[in-house]
Amino acid sequence: MHTFNHTLEQNFLQADGRYLTFQELYPLEQYVQSYATRVETYRQISEHNDKLILLALRELAQAYPDLFQKHGARCKYDMTEVLRYAALSILRDDETFFKEQMMAWLDTILLAYHRTSQCVSAYRFLQDAINKTLPGACSNLIRPYIDLITNTLQSHA
Repeated sequence: MHTFNHTLEQNFLQADGRYLTFQELYPLEQYVQSYATRVETYRQISEHNDKLILLALRELAQAYPDLFQKHGARCKYDMTEVLRYAALSILRDDETFFKEQMMAWLDTILLAYHRTSQCVSAYRFLQDAINKTLPGACSNLIRPYIDLITNTLQSHA
């Protein structure tokens, strides 16, 4: 796993033998300025992971009891992985990492079940649980990752 986010890594590689420009340094400045919030979000996700998933799965079980009975365990596993990779991506400030490490796998798995609309609901329930449980700044950092999943799933519907 690379240490820096994709943008920073590319800027460092392209600067071989020269100083970075102010424009190339801007992502590093943003990375440093948002570090405390990203660390707090990572900690919050780690600390509340099980609670968030349980809240989302309760809503899913009420909305789709048959689906939950058949696929509840798989859904729990998928959501756990999504939150873990979202947390790492937030810590790195790197959406590219999430797309490369999570989205291709998740998209393939969820398409195989032919339940994209129900999965959209499940991830909306997860975002609702996040909004209710975590501080606003943390919730705002997670939202783009959940939106990426729901938008991808909706594109298949």
